[in-house]
Amino acid sequence: MRTLSKDEQNFYWNQGYLIIKNVFNEHEVAAMAAACDEWKKFGKLLGRTWRDRNTVIWVDKDEQNETMVRGMQWPSYHDHVMDSIRRDERLLALVEPLIGNHLKQIINQVHWKKPGSQTSWALHRDVRSRRPFEAFRDLATSYVQTGIAIDPHRVENGAMQVVPGSHKDCSNNQFDHEGVSFVPEYDDDPRKIDLIMDPGDVAFWTPFTVHGGGFNTTAGMDRRLYINGFVIAENCDRGELVWDHGHTVPLEGEQALIQCEHIHEYEHPVYPADYHMSTAVSD
Repeated sequence: MRTLSKDEQNFYWNQGYLIIKNVFNEHEVAAMAAACDEWKKFGKLLGRTWRDRNTVIWVDKDEQNETMVRGMQWPSYHDHVMDSIRRDERLLALVEPLIGNHLKQIINQVHWKKPGSQTSWALHRDVRSRRPFEAFRDLATSYVQTGIAIDPHRVENGAMQVVPGSHKDCSNNQFDHEGVSFVPEYDDDPRKIDLIMDPGDVAFWTPFTVHGGGFNTTAGMDRRLYINGFVIAENCDRGELVWDHGHTVPLEGEQALIQCEHIHEYEHPVYPADYHMSTAVSD
């Protein structure tokens, strides 16, 4: 099974990101795309942002004031396709050389960028969303974010951008106990690159790597990214256990505390009027 070579591991730790080609095949990508299509239909029918404990669908209005699904968190509680992908043994084989095989998952997320969308993600570090700060320990070496390309990722449809080496520009002591990042301006950084990926490719990046996403300026090309974030289990007080020393762990029983502080207060799905995309980890 494909794993990371020493050179690839060194590249990741030195540059703060990595792309591995052809991890998932065309049939698996098609299944993910079909699952996303169903969730998108559901979100448009709802017409507004919706939460069922850890599962959230973000619904907004586009530039033409039409209902738009921008993304969602934790489809895997309800979707066997997305669930099987997030704990696929090929992902474990790639992540294990970096952070081991006893892991929790704290991010399970899908982003859509529809053709013509003028929505982008400002450059940021994911550490900003690791709150409360004390629940996430040794972030620099304990956490890996992964993103699976469901569609071709090109400059014109808003491919993810990273600033190689930017994870070395800061340290844990530059983040206060709210987890707020004092990130300098990177918009014009000459190191910034676009991550060009084909469907089935997987990108990896650290919580300190500066990254974001551009505009989808195409007339007919979606840009969907399936994000799964993993952390060494003993270094995180939150998240769902996904691999117990290499053995996959299903999602069952009471949902874990992840980002929603009041998860156990929800007996029924809700429409949270005060929930904003800015509370979510994003590309």
